[in-house]
Amino acid sequence: MPDLDASTLISALVTLSEIVSVAFIPLVLLRRKEPSSTFAWIFVLLAFPALGIVLFWYLGRDRVRRPVRTRLEISSEMRQRLVDRITSSVTVSPLARHSLIDAQPEEMRGVMRLATKMGRADLVPGNRVELLVGAQPTYDALIAAIDRASEHVHLEFYAFRRGRSAERVVEALERAVARGVKVRLLYDAFGSLGVGRTLGGLRRKGGRAFPFFPLDPIRRAATINLRNHRKVVVVDGSLGFCGGINVGDEFVPWRDVMLRIEGPAVAQLQAVFVEDWFFATRESLDDDACFPALEDRGESILQCVQSGPDQTVEAIHRLYFAAIAAARERVWISTPYFVPDRAVLVALQTAALRGVDVRLVVPAHSNYPIAKWAGESFYDELLEAGVRIFEYGPEMLHTKALVVDGRFATVGSANLDVRSFRLNFELVAVVYDEDIVFELTELHSSDQRASHELVHPQWSKRRWGARLREGVGRLLSPML
Repeated sequence: MPDLDASTLISALVTLSEIVSVAFIPLVLLRRKEPSSTFAWIFVLLAFPALGIVLFWYLGRDRVRRPVRTRLEISSEMRQRLVDRITSSVTVSPLARHSLIDAQPEEMRGVMRLATKMGRADLVPGNRVELLVGAQPTYDALIAAIDRASEHVHLEFYAFRRGRSAERVVEALERAVARGVKVRLLYDAFGSLGVGRTLGGLRRKGGRAFPFFPLDPIRRAATINLRNHRKVVVVDGSLGFCGGINVGDEFVPWRDVMLRIEGPAVAQLQAVFVEDWFFATRESLDDDACFPALEDRGESILQCVQSGPDQTVEAIHRLYFAAIAAARERVWISTPYFVPDRAVLVALQTAALRGVDVRLVVPAHSNYPIAKWAGESFYDELLEAGVRIFEYGPEMLHTKALVVDGRFATVGSANLDVRSFRLNFELVAVVYDEDIVFELTELHSSDQRASHELVHPQWSKRRWGARLREGVGRLLSPML
């Protein structure tokens, strides 16, 4: 009898989960997303009822309107004040910016205008930019900058992980606090799980550290899928860092890059941090100390493009699409996670078919295998169109960079995947500087030599097991 009761209970629970899964389908349809995303969620709900309910509750709801609306309401006034602050920090007039854009080749003008309109990223000349390759040189440069700070140090990282690398940075921050420097660290709650103990001493000594969207699976279920993926550092309002490198021992062997920036563009990085800090803490930092007048320090022209689920238009997605479409000779891309939507896929195919040299460097071994499988499911279409694909190894490739025609490049936190386009808070610097573009091109060439190039005839003969896992990844790609 007890066995029968248990069996009946299990049967009832299974039936209930199936009923609830079916009841969730209208919610999937109301999202009005791409058919591929809609069908993927319906499949998961019907094939795995209990698991599907949990996954959709935490990952699938339509860009999570409530927290996004809350962020917009909280930050709208601050955004306008930051626009005024950036204007006062940068001496370039709107007329001069328009003249600068008009003087560029046609393919660059379109990208510049699009980034300005959609990414809240005015064109800013007069910067000095240095390319940092690898986590260790980046940490060394970051610590040196912290040790020279006199007023404030602002840091924003997706992953700030326990270990010696984080301890070195925290020790430099503690030294800065002891000198009277204001230290503020914003870290993503999910990407930096378990970092609290590492930051305890910094907090006790007067530094401030806060999580972005703290994890709360009950009251904040909607925010678990919204992550702050940015990597930004600003020192004294005049020196900035941005790119793809997180803080942690595991990232030291990875292939990755960061930009060190001096000049007027630092005000844009500061504005990104100040807005995110205000949302997380309700502390306003739009003062003269954070936004000093910035003089020209070099010849580089920059645009710092931000995007996130709090924007109605996916700015970085549009930026990448426009850059690929504008290319005349070359598009070289490095990305650790390649899960393109249809628009980006077609842009890459079309560029290759019209004779553009399109090359893609991805990791041979990924820390997220399902994302790699999903990416591999697109390779047939790309290789057939003439796109060259290189798998880099043995270490993890985490570089997120795009080089177009030797004229401009992007470096930032955004991957070439759906999550970066639509769910994460991201930041990408568009750099119009021949020297930096040349360095990134040389880096890309070096990575190609350290890679295995996929060839279409051999790739098309891969085993059915590989094709099957790619199919699973492709099916789940709208959810990644």
